[in-house]
Amino acid sequence: MGRLPAAVAVGSLFNPLNSSMIAVALAHIEAEFHVGIAAVTWLAAGFYLAGIMVPPLMGTLADRLGPRLVFCAGLVTMAVTGVLAALAPSYPALVVVRLLQAFGSCATMPAGMAIVQAAMPGEDGRPPPRVIATISMVLTASAAAGPVLGGFLVSWWGWRAIFLVNLPLAAVALVVALRWLPKVRVEGRNQALLPRPRPQLMATCGQFALVNVVFYSAFFVVPLWAQSSAGLPAHIAGLLVLPMAGLAIVMTPVAVALARRAGMRTVLVAGAALLLGGSCLMLQVGPVWLVLAVAALLGVASALGQFALNSLVFVHADPRDTGIAVGLFQASRYVGAATASSLLGVLFDGRGLGGSAWTMTGVSVVVLVAGSVLPVRRPERQVAGADRSGP
Repeated sequence: MGRLPAAVAVGSLFNPLNSSMIAVALAHIEAEFHVGIAAVTWLAAGFYLAGIMVPPLMGTLADRLGPRLVFCAGLVTMAVTGVLAALAPSYPALVVVRLLQAFGSCATMPAGMAIVQAAMPGEDGRPPPRVIATISMVLTASAAAGPVLGGFLVSWWGWRAIFLVNLPLAAVALVVALRWLPKVRVEGRNQALLPRPRPQLMATCGQFALVNVVFYSAFFVVPLWAQSSAGLPAHIAGLLVLPMAGLAIVMTPVAVALARRAGMRTVLVAGAALLLGGSCLMLQVGPVWLVLAVAALLGVASALGQFALNSLVFVHADPRDTGIAVGLFQASRYVGAATASSLLGVLFDGRGLGGSAWTMTGVSVVVLVAGSVLPVRRPERQVAGADRSGP
Protein backbone atom coordinates (compact mmCIF):
# COMPACT_ATOMS: atom_id res chain seq x y z
CA MET A 1 0.00 0.00 0.00
CA GLY A 2 1.37 3.43 -0.95
CA ARG A 3 1.52 6.32 1.47
CA LEU A 4 -1.30 8.29 -0.12
CA PRO A 5 -3.87 5.43 -0.18
CA ALA A 6 -2.80 4.46 3.35
CA ALA A 7 -3.41 7.98 4.67
CA VAL A 8 -6.83 8.16 2.99
CA ALA A 9 -7.79 4.71 4.27
CA VAL A 10 -6.77 5.46 7.86
CA GLY A 11 -8.63 8.76 7.86
CA SER A 12 -11.76 7.31 6.26
CA LEU A 13 -12.26 4.37 8.64
CA PHE A 14 -13.98 6.55 11.26
CA ASN A 15 -17.24 6.71 9.38
CA PRO A 16 -17.98 2.98 9.01
CA LEU A 17 -16.32 2.17 12.34
CA ASN A 18 -18.52 4.55 14.32
CA SER A 19 -21.59 3.59 12.35
CA SER A 20 -21.35 -0.06 13.40
CA MET A 21 -19.51 0.12 16.76
CA ILE A 22 -22.61 1.62 18.36
CA ALA A 23 -24.55 -1.63 17.80
CA VAL A 24 -23.28 -3.43 20.89
CA ALA A 25 -23.59 -0.31 23.07
CA LEU A 26 -27.29 0.40 22.49
CA ALA A 27 -28.50 -1.94 25.23
CA HIS A 28 -26.09 -0.40 27.77
CA ILE A 29 -26.99 3.18 26.81
CA GLU A 30 -30.68 2.33 27.13
CA ALA A 31 -30.10 0.83 30.56
CA GLU A 32 -28.27 3.92 31.84
CA PHE A 33 -30.62 6.58 30.47
CA HIS A 34 -33.88 4.52 30.59
CA VAL A 35 -35.11 5.67 27.18
CA GLY A 36 -36.32 2.33 25.73
CA ILE A 37 -34.98 0.25 22.85
CA ALA A 38 -37.14 1.97 20.23
CA ALA A 39 -35.84 5.39 21.32
CA VAL A 40 -32.20 4.41 21.72
CA THR A 41 -32.04 3.04 18.17
CA TRP A 42 -32.47 6.62 17.01
CA LEU A 43 -29.02 7.31 18.41
CA ALA A 44 -27.84 5.27 15.45
CA ALA A 45 -30.56 6.42 13.05
CA GLY A 46 -29.77 10.10 13.71
CA PHE A 47 -26.13 9.50 12.82
CA TYR A 48 -27.23 7.81 9.60
CA LEU A 49 -29.70 10.53 8.70
CA ALA A 50 -26.92 13.10 9.11
CA GLY A 51 -24.76 10.77 7.06
CA ILE A 52 -27.25 11.07 4.22
CA MET A 53 -27.16 14.87 4.10
CA VAL A 54 -23.60 15.71 5.13
CA PRO A 55 -21.29 13.79 2.69
CA PRO A 56 -22.45 15.62 -0.48
CA LEU A 57 -21.91 18.91 1.35
CA MET A 58 -18.44 17.86 2.46
CA GLY A 59 -17.65 16.63 -1.04
CA THR A 60 -18.68 19.98 -2.48
CA LEU A 61 -16.48 21.80 0.06
CA ALA A 62 -13.58 19.52 -0.85
CA ASP A 63 -14.03 20.31 -4.55
CA ARG A 64 -14.22 24.04 -3.86
CA LEU A 65 -11.96 24.74 -0.83
CA GLY A 66 -9.40 21.98 -1.23
CA PRO A 67 -9.68 18.33 -0.20
CA ARG A 68 -6.69 18.25 2.15
CA LEU A 69 -8.14 21.05 4.31
CA VAL A 70 -11.54 19.35 4.55
CA PHE A 71 -9.94 15.97 5.29
CA CYS A 72 -7.90 17.30 8.24
CA ALA A 73 -10.83 19.34 9.59
CA GLY A 74 -12.89 16.15 9.69
CA LEU A 75 -10.25 14.39 11.79
CA VAL A 76 -10.09 17.26 14.29
CA THR A 77 -13.87 17.13 14.60
CA MET A 78 -13.74 13.39 15.31
CA ALA A 79 -11.25 13.91 18.14
CA VAL A 80 -13.26 16.69 19.79
CA THR A 81 -16.64 14.96 19.53
CA GLY A 82 -15.16 11.71 20.81
CA VAL A 83 -14.26 13.41 24.08
CA LEU A 84 -17.56 15.31 24.30
CA ALA A 85 -19.63 12.15 23.74
CA ALA A 86 -17.70 10.28 26.42
CA LEU A 87 -18.53 13.09 28.87
CA ALA A 88 -22.20 13.42 27.87
CA PRO A 89 -24.32 13.87 31.03
CA SER A 90 -27.67 13.01 29.43
CA TYR A 91 -29.19 11.20 26.48
CA PRO A 92 -30.20 14.40 24.60
CA ALA A 93 -26.66 15.73 24.97
CA LEU A 94 -25.29 12.47 23.63
CA VAL A 95 -27.59 12.64 20.61
CA VAL A 96 -26.46 16.20 19.80
CA VAL A 97 -22.77 15.28 19.99
CA ARG A 98 -23.42 12.16 17.94
CA LEU A 99 -24.88 14.35 15.17
CA LEU A 100 -21.81 16.60 15.29
CA GLN A 101 -19.65 13.48 15.06
CA ALA A 102 -21.36 12.64 11.78
CA PHE A 103 -20.01 15.86 10.25
CA GLY A 104 -16.43 14.93 11.06
CA SER A 105 -16.69 11.30 9.99
CA CYS A 106 -18.41 12.20 6.72
CA ALA A 107 -15.70 14.65 5.64
CA THR A 108 -12.72 12.36 5.17
CA MET A 109 -13.93 9.90 2.53
CA PRO A 110 -15.08 12.34 -0.20
CA ALA A 111 -12.11 14.63 0.47
CA GLY A 112 -9.65 11.73 0.50
CA MET A 113 -10.92 10.23 -2.75
CA ALA A 114 -10.78 13.66 -4.40
CA ILE A 115 -7.07 13.72 -3.53
CA VAL A 116 -6.60 10.19 -4.92
CA GLN A 117 -8.43 11.05 -8.15
CA ALA A 118 -6.30 14.19 -8.65
CA ALA A 119 -2.95 12.64 -7.68
CA MET A 120 -3.38 9.14 -9.13
CA PRO A 121 -5.52 9.36 -12.28
CA GLY A 122 -6.19 6.00 -13.94
CA GLU A 123 -7.87 4.52 -16.97
CA ASP A 124 -11.60 4.57 -17.68
CA GLY A 125 -12.04 7.60 -15.44
CA ARG A 126 -11.10 5.81 -12.20
CA PRO A 127 -8.01 5.48 -9.99
CA PRO A 128 -6.03 2.20 -10.19
CA PRO A 129 -8.14 -0.79 -9.05
CA ARG A 130 -5.61 -1.69 -6.36
CA VAL A 131 -6.10 1.73 -4.75
CA ILE A 132 -9.88 1.45 -4.78
CA ALA A 133 -9.58 -2.12 -3.47
CA THR A 134 -7.29 -1.07 -0.62
CA ILE A 135 -9.58 1.70 0.56
CA SER A 136 -12.71 -0.44 0.08
CA MET A 137 -11.09 -3.20 2.10
CA VAL A 138 -10.36 -0.88 5.01
CA LEU A 139 -13.87 0.61 4.93
CA THR A 140 -15.61 -2.75 4.81
CA ALA A 141 -13.32 -4.31 7.41
CA SER A 142 -13.68 -1.37 9.80
CA ALA A 143 -17.49 -1.48 9.53
CA ALA A 144 -17.48 -5.22 10.20
CA ALA A 145 -14.93 -4.90 13.01
CA GLY A 146 -16.94 -2.18 14.74
CA PRO A 147 -19.18 -4.51 16.79
CA VAL A 148 -16.14 -6.60 17.77
CA LEU A 149 -14.10 -3.63 18.97
CA GLY A 150 -17.18 -2.04 20.50
CA GLY A 151 -18.03 -5.25 22.35
CA PHE A 152 -14.66 -5.40 24.07
CA LEU A 153 -14.64 -1.68 24.87
CA VAL A 154 -18.12 -1.84 26.38
CA SER A 155 -17.27 -4.96 28.41
CA TRP A 156 -14.04 -3.51 29.79
CA TRP A 157 -14.76 0.21 30.25
CA GLY A 158 -18.43 0.83 29.49
CA TRP A 159 -20.24 2.33 26.52
CA ARG A 160 -18.48 5.70 26.79
CA ALA A 161 -15.25 4.04 25.65
CA ILE A 162 -16.59 3.54 22.12
CA PHE A 163 -16.60 7.32 21.71
CA LEU A 164 -13.39 8.09 23.56
CA VAL A 165 -11.39 5.68 21.39
CA ASN A 166 -11.80 8.17 18.54
CA LEU A 167 -9.36 10.56 20.21
CA PRO A 168 -6.13 8.52 19.83
CA LEU A 169 -7.24 7.15 16.46
CA ALA A 170 -7.92 10.63 15.09
CA ALA A 171 -4.60 11.92 16.44
CA VAL A 172 -2.69 9.21 14.59
CA ALA A 173 -4.71 9.75 11.41
CA LEU A 174 -4.10 13.51 11.52
CA VAL A 175 -0.34 13.09 11.83
CA VAL A 176 -0.35 10.65 8.92
CA ALA A 177 -2.51 12.99 6.81
CA LEU A 178 -0.31 16.03 7.41
CA ARG A 179 2.80 14.06 6.44
CA TRP A 180 1.53 12.00 3.49
CA LEU A 181 -1.38 13.79 1.82
CA PRO A 182 -0.33 16.16 -0.97
CA LYS A 183 -1.94 19.52 -1.61
CA VAL A 184 -3.79 19.04 -4.87
CA ARG A 185 -5.98 21.18 -7.06
CA VAL A 186 -8.33 19.55 -9.53
CA GLU A 187 -7.96 21.33 -12.85
CA GLY A 188 -11.05 22.16 -14.88
CA ARG A 189 -13.34 21.76 -11.87
CA ASN A 190 -17.06 22.27 -12.37
CA GLN A 191 -18.00 25.75 -11.20
CA ALA A 192 -21.67 24.91 -10.63
CA LEU A 193 -22.53 25.01 -6.93
CA LEU A 194 -24.50 21.77 -7.11
CA PRO A 195 -23.66 19.93 -10.35
CA ARG A 196 -26.31 17.53 -11.58
CA PRO A 197 -25.25 13.90 -11.00
CA ARG A 198 -25.38 11.51 -13.93
CA PRO A 199 -28.18 8.91 -13.93
CA GLN A 200 -25.64 6.06 -13.94
CA LEU A 201 -24.01 7.48 -10.81
CA MET A 202 -27.35 7.74 -9.03
CA ALA A 203 -28.16 4.14 -10.01
CA THR A 204 -24.84 3.02 -8.51
CA CYS A 205 -25.59 4.90 -5.29
CA GLY A 206 -29.07 3.39 -5.12
CA GLN A 207 -27.64 -0.10 -5.48
CA PHE A 208 -25.16 0.61 -2.69
CA ALA A 209 -27.97 1.83 -0.43
CA LEU A 210 -29.83 -1.45 -0.90
CA VAL A 211 -26.71 -3.51 -0.15
CA ASN A 212 -26.29 -1.61 3.09
CA VAL A 213 -29.88 -2.22 4.16
CA VAL A 214 -28.94 -5.90 4.30
CA PHE A 215 -25.45 -5.36 5.70
CA TYR A 216 -26.47 -3.08 8.58
CA SER A 217 -29.57 -5.12 9.39
CA ALA A 218 -27.22 -7.99 10.21
CA PHE A 219 -24.85 -5.68 12.12
CA PHE A 220 -27.61 -4.56 14.45
CA VAL A 221 -29.89 -7.53 14.77
CA VAL A 222 -27.26 -10.21 15.45
CA PRO A 223 -25.63 -8.54 18.50
CA LEU A 224 -29.00 -7.48 19.89
CA TRP A 225 -30.43 -10.99 19.43
CA ALA A 226 -27.32 -12.55 20.97
CA GLN A 227 -27.58 -10.37 24.09
CA SER A 228 -31.35 -10.30 24.59
CA SER A 229 -32.32 -13.80 23.43
CA ALA A 230 -29.19 -15.98 23.64
CA GLY A 231 -27.96 -14.27 26.83
CA LEU A 232 -24.42 -13.66 25.56
CA PRO A 233 -22.24 -10.84 26.97
CA ALA A 234 -21.47 -7.84 24.77
CA HIS A 235 -17.94 -8.87 23.81
CA ILE A 236 -19.10 -12.34 22.71
CA ALA A 237 -22.07 -10.88 20.84
CA GLY A 238 -19.70 -8.61 18.92
CA LEU A 239 -17.52 -11.57 17.98
CA LEU A 240 -20.43 -13.17 16.11
CA VAL A 241 -19.95 -10.71 13.25
CA LEU A 242 -16.16 -11.13 13.19
CA PRO A 243 -16.26 -13.25 9.99
CA MET A 244 -17.53 -10.17 8.17
CA ALA A 245 -14.33 -8.31 9.04
CA GLY A 246 -11.94 -11.16 8.25
CA LEU A 247 -13.51 -12.10 4.94
CA ALA A 248 -13.82 -8.47 3.89
CA ILE A 249 -10.03 -8.27 4.08
CA VAL A 250 -9.38 -11.60 2.37
CA MET A 251 -11.94 -11.31 -0.41
CA THR A 252 -11.33 -7.75 -1.64
CA PRO A 253 -8.14 -8.72 -3.54
CA VAL A 254 -10.13 -11.65 -4.91
CA ALA A 255 -12.75 -9.18 -6.13
CA VAL A 256 -10.03 -7.24 -7.98
CA ALA A 257 -8.76 -10.42 -9.66
CA LEU A 258 -12.30 -11.52 -10.52
CA ALA A 259 -13.08 -8.15 -12.09
CA ARG A 260 -9.89 -8.34 -14.15
CA ARG A 261 -10.66 -11.84 -15.41
CA ALA A 262 -14.45 -11.93 -15.70
CA GLY A 263 -15.50 -8.28 -15.65
CA MET A 264 -17.22 -6.01 -13.17
CA ARG A 265 -20.64 -7.43 -13.97
CA THR A 266 -19.57 -10.82 -12.61
CA VAL A 267 -18.38 -9.22 -9.38
CA LEU A 268 -21.69 -7.40 -8.95
CA VAL A 269 -23.85 -10.45 -9.59
CA ALA A 270 -21.69 -12.77 -7.46
CA GLY A 271 -21.82 -10.35 -4.54
CA ALA A 272 -25.60 -10.01 -4.84
CA ALA A 273 -26.06 -13.80 -4.99
CA LEU A 274 -24.03 -14.27 -1.81
CA LEU A 275 -26.01 -11.49 -0.15
CA LEU A 276 -29.21 -13.33 -0.97
CA GLY A 277 -27.77 -16.63 0.27
CA GLY A 278 -26.76 -15.15 3.62
CA SER A 279 -30.15 -13.48 4.04
CA CYS A 280 -32.02 -16.71 3.34
CA LEU A 281 -29.81 -18.53 5.83
CA MET A 282 -30.69 -15.89 8.43
CA LEU A 283 -34.24 -17.27 8.39
CA GLN A 284 -32.92 -20.46 10.02
CA VAL A 285 -30.74 -18.78 12.66
CA GLY A 286 -30.76 -20.39 16.07
CA PRO A 287 -27.45 -22.16 16.71
CA VAL A 288 -24.41 -19.90 17.02
CA TRP A 289 -22.57 -21.74 14.21
CA LEU A 290 -25.34 -20.75 11.82
CA VAL A 291 -24.94 -17.10 12.79
CA LEU A 292 -21.24 -17.40 11.94
CA ALA A 293 -22.10 -18.92 8.57
CA VAL A 294 -24.44 -16.01 7.81
CA ALA A 295 -21.75 -13.52 8.82
CA ALA A 296 -19.26 -15.26 6.53
CA LEU A 297 -21.54 -15.10 3.49
CA LEU A 298 -22.44 -11.47 4.12
CA GLY A 299 -18.78 -10.58 4.63
CA VAL A 300 -17.80 -11.98 1.23
CA ALA A 301 -20.83 -10.34 -0.38
CA SER A 302 -19.95 -6.98 1.13
CA ALA A 303 -16.35 -7.19 -0.07
CA LEU A 304 -17.44 -7.87 -3.65
CA GLY A 305 -20.21 -5.28 -3.67
CA GLN A 306 -18.17 -2.53 -1.99
CA PHE A 307 -15.29 -2.86 -4.45
CA ALA A 308 -17.48 -3.08 -7.54
CA LEU A 309 -19.79 -0.20 -6.69
CA ASN A 310 -16.96 2.01 -5.40
CA SER A 311 -15.15 1.46 -8.69
CA LEU A 312 -18.24 2.37 -10.69
CA VAL A 313 -18.51 5.74 -8.95
CA PHE A 314 -15.37 6.87 -10.77
CA VAL A 315 -16.63 5.40 -14.04
CA HIS A 316 -19.94 7.27 -13.93
CA ALA A 317 -18.94 10.54 -12.21
CA ASP A 318 -17.55 13.69 -13.80
CA PRO A 319 -13.85 13.79 -12.78
CA ARG A 320 -14.24 17.48 -11.92
CA ASP A 321 -16.73 16.60 -9.20
CA THR A 322 -15.09 13.62 -7.55
CA GLY A 323 -15.68 14.97 -4.06
CA ILE A 324 -19.43 15.39 -4.37
CA ALA A 325 -19.74 12.09 -6.30
CA VAL A 326 -18.02 10.18 -3.50
CA GLY A 327 -20.08 12.17 -1.02
CA LEU A 328 -23.28 10.97 -2.69
CA PHE A 329 -21.95 7.42 -2.64
CA GLN A 330 -21.11 7.69 1.04
CA ALA A 331 -24.55 9.16 1.72
CA SER A 332 -26.14 6.16 0.06
CA ARG A 333 -24.43 3.94 2.64
CA TYR A 334 -26.40 5.77 5.30
CA VAL A 335 -29.65 5.68 3.41
CA GLY A 336 -29.31 1.92 3.79
CA ALA A 337 -28.03 2.10 7.36
CA ALA A 338 -30.79 4.48 8.48
CA THR A 339 -33.41 2.27 6.86
CA ALA A 340 -31.99 -0.81 8.60
CA SER A 341 -31.78 0.81 12.04
CA SER A 342 -35.30 2.26 11.72
CA LEU A 343 -36.74 -1.11 10.73
CA LEU A 344 -34.94 -2.71 13.65
CA GLY A 345 -37.12 -0.92 16.19
CA VAL A 346 -40.23 -2.26 14.42
CA LEU A 347 -39.14 -5.77 13.44
CA PHE A 348 -36.98 -6.90 16.36
CA ASP A 349 -38.85 -8.59 19.20
CA GLY A 350 -35.91 -10.10 21.10
CA ARG A 351 -36.90 -13.72 20.46
CA GLY A 352 -36.18 -14.40 16.81
CA LEU A 353 -34.81 -12.89 13.63
CA GLY A 354 -37.74 -13.65 11.34
CA GLY A 355 -38.88 -10.10 10.57
CA SER A 356 -35.39 -8.78 9.87
CA ALA A 357 -34.42 -11.90 7.91
CA TRP A 358 -37.41 -11.65 5.58
CA THR A 359 -36.66 -7.97 4.97
CA MET A 360 -33.02 -8.77 4.19
CA THR A 361 -34.08 -11.51 1.79
CA GLY A 362 -36.53 -9.28 -0.09
CA VAL A 363 -33.99 -6.47 -0.46
CA SER A 364 -31.33 -8.96 -1.61
CA VAL A 365 -33.59 -10.12 -4.43
CA VAL A 366 -33.84 -6.52 -5.65
CA VAL A 367 -30.05 -6.14 -5.39
CA LEU A 368 -29.52 -9.25 -7.51
CA VAL A 369 -31.88 -8.04 -10.23
CA ALA A 370 -30.41 -4.53 -10.22
CA GLY A 371 -26.85 -5.86 -10.37
CA SER A 372 -27.72 -7.65 -13.60
CA VAL A 373 -28.69 -4.42 -15.39
CA LEU A 374 -26.58 -1.69 -13.73
CA PRO A 375 -24.24 -0.03 -16.30
CA VAL A 376 -20.62 -1.01 -15.69
CA ARG A 377 -18.86 0.94 -18.46
CA ARG A 378 -18.73 4.56 -19.46
CA PRO A 379 -19.66 5.35 -23.08
CA GLU A 380 -16.57 5.94 -25.23
CA ARG A 381 -17.42 9.58 -25.82
CA GLN A 382 -17.57 10.17 -22.05
CA VAL A 383 -14.26 8.35 -21.50
CA ALA A 384 -12.62 10.63 -24.04
CA GLY A 385 -14.16 13.68 -22.38
CA ALA A 386 -12.93 12.53 -18.99
CA ASP A 387 -9.40 12.15 -20.33
CA ARG A 388 -9.35 15.74 -21.55
CA SER A 389 -10.61 17.20 -18.31
CA GLY A 390 -8.53 15.08 -15.98
CA PRO A 391 -5.99 16.58 -13.64
